[in-house]
Amino acid sequence: MRPIRSLLFLIIAAPMATLPSSPLGAQAALVADATVRSAPGGSVIAVLKQGTTVTVGAARGSEVYVTFTGWIDGSKLGGARDSFPIQLTGNIAMRLRSAPSMQGAILGEVRPGAGLHELGKRASWSNVRRGGWVEARTLPRDAAKPVAAARPAAPPAKAPVRTPAPTPTPAPAPKQAAPAQEQAGAPPDSTAVIEPIPDGALRVAKVTAMRSAPNGIVRGQLAAGTIVTPLARSRGWVRVRAEVWVPEKDLVPTDPSFGATYSAADLRADPEGTRGKTVRWEVQVLALQRADPLRRDLAQDEPYFLAKGPGSEDALIYLAIPPSLLGEARSVQALARILVTARVRTGRSQPVGIPILDILSFSKQ
Repeated sequence: MRPIRSLLFLIIAAPMATLPSSPLGAQAALVADATVRSAPGGSVIAVLKQGTTVTVGAARGSEVYVTFTGWIDGSKLGGARDSFPIQLTGNIAMRLRSAPSMQGAILGEVRPGAGLHELGKRASWSNVRRGGWVEARTLPRDAAKPVAAARPAAPPAKAPVRTPAPTPTPAPAPKQAAPAQEQAGAPPDSTAVIEPIPDGALRVAKVTAMRSAPNGIVRGQLAAGTIVTPLARSRGWVRVRAEVWVPEKDLVPTDPSFGATYSAADLRADPEGTRGKTVRWEVQVLALQRADPLRRDLAQDEPYFLAKGPGSEDALIYLAIPPSLLGEARSVQALARILVTARVRTGRSQPVGIPILDILSFSKQ
């Protein structure tokens, strides 16, 4: 799992320029029937109909980043998800329309759990925007432009030498300094996701402290050049959201019911007392399956991991997979080990007594 987390910070406000909402060179295009994913090869967040207008961004391999907008039933939108202020709730996809009306042309559909940005409201309708990755073949040929790496200008040609001279032995070329990331022993970042800068974003002008509140406790620092999204302002302070990546293993749930020491045996021994508890386990995935009618505590055809664990515990567990993680779950191979954060649905399911947990997030080990 790409372990993305949204961190809310308060920083000292400084003169900052508003940045564009899309990368330099972005253009509009009409997409063919296209599946939109949260990341290259990631989970499906939307499906767009042929002829829907999108803003085209960077290309990576056979996939291209696009941004789309439309109107959706606002009553189906809920609280924040990851870095997005709202998300589509419920268990069914909702139609995206060109206008705030049932008569508006259908542009496609948004999948449950997809995070969104809200641009405005009209009656019970919400105008939303989302970016994601589509196959390049669904766009006009001249729309997808790969990100070109900057290359140094070629040195000027030297004048030809008119008089022959002995060829000197060339000195060994000076060894170029490796990037700071490689010097530190970290592998190059070949999987970073390039996304357009959101509307109203700000750039940190210089290294600045992150505080828990105006004049509050220092929580860390933001490097110069970091892009942040302003959320609120108060007397010279700005509350911002910054997108950063941290290892899944370094995070624990804020849920007060988090039970780091629970085992599968604890769940079976006290099914009522452990219901709703949050655990973080390392487990071994045996198979990705769909629930049949015999598994009464799982919905019909609900996807789940049949897994063994946690740790060295030789116990079977069912890990229910939400729609937003199903695409990534399909890439997990049998016998792979994953680090999973999950909430207990029941410690002893019917009819066989196997614990069932709802996955909140997971990462491959």
